[in-house]
Amino acid sequence: MSENFENKLIEIIQNEGWLMEGLRNVRSLNLPDWYVAAGAIRNTVWNKLHGISGNSNMADIDVVYFDDSDMEGEIEKESEKRLMAMNPSLNWEVVNQSRSHLFYHGRGVFQPKMKSSCESISYWSETPTCIGARLEQDDSITICSPHGLDDLMNLIVRPIPKPYQNMPLYDERIKEKKWDKTWPKLKIFGS
Repeated sequence: MSENFENKLIEIIQNEGWLMEGLRNVRSLNLPDWYVAAGAIRNTVWNKLHGISGNSNMADIDVVYFDDSDMEGEIEKESEKRLMAMNPSLNWEVVNQSRSHLFYHGRGVFQPKMKSSCESISYWSETPTCIGARLEQDDSITICSPHGLDDLMNLIVRPIPKPYQNMPLYDERIKEKKWDKTWPKLKIFGS
């Protein structure tokens, strides 16, 4: 990961008050191995690089964590309730990545059992979505970017590399999301 891109990403995050507040909200839950990830980070960067301010273009705030002791997802539901009570202006979605392999079972998609949140993030469909940020107790920010930050920071959308990729899912998401309508500088690569 380019240290320059990591520093730039951290700077973008730190300059978004709503996102820093959200990170503080999640940190207060003391979830194991957590990140605010996916669209919350990706769209924030794309907004910044397109001159769009604030938390425009955010469908939800994805919070991931890793806890093998909660395979039923009870902590997910409780955490969403607590986050909504703390910050009802954001649409929170909390998912235990220890359970992520179960979501694909029966859909013809193989995903192995994960060992961490960052490993699970590496399986998400497109490279600029595979990004997470965590606010540490000392207020430093830890970045998870298993496929690097180059694509995110250069406005490139491409499928994640093999063996992780799922091209039908990637193609479906590109068609459904229509990101290029909101962020016209994106360079989207197809299958």
